[in-house]
Amino acid sequence: MSEKDLQLLIELAKELGKSLTKEEALRSFIAAGILDKAGNYTQPYKELEKADA
Repeated sequence: MSEKDLQLLIELAKELGKSLTKEEALRSFIAAGILDKAGNYTQPYKELEKADA
């Protein structure tokens, strides 16, 4: 994943987050396979942890 792709995902998440509750957002990321049920990034998305810090 390139830095540009990562930034686009971050911006998309921020925009979507404006209209979702925390619970709805968490369910969406779990359903998409981005987060596991514990709220941790799944293997393909581990790079997002760096942007989250």
